[in-house]
Amino acid sequence: MTMMIGAAVAADYRDFESWRRARVAVCAVLEYAESLSRIGGHRLLAREIDRLSVSILNTLANGFEHHGDKEFVRRALRSVDGLEQKLQTASDRSSLTAVRRQTLLRELRGLRRVLEKEPMNDSD
Repeated sequence: MTMMIGAAVAADYRDFESWRRARVAVCAVLEYAESLSRIGGHRLLAREIDRLSVSILNTLANGFEHHGDKEFVRRALRSVDGLEQKLQTASDRSSLTAVRRQTLLRELRGLRRVLEKEPMNDSD
């Protein structure tokens, strides 16, 4: 399926840099969440991180399939915000090292930059 988004034509949502960047960031965070879920008392936090991470990819895929509605990017950015908060919570609980936190936050900041530049249609 080919779609027009802004001035770009893509054969599939996976062709977009923002989706590819989101996938890399989400995979890194999901790897962390998997290790976190094995620590007693952190399973709920791990599930919340998992839910927010997957939400980013699903939201972007839906947005691209709906011809680039900018609202989907806004939703994905809200999920990124929520994910950053959950990582801060994990850090506060000493279940996330400072180095790992910085690595994950760097991935999320890169994703945020790409999403903010995404040339999609504004539905407002």
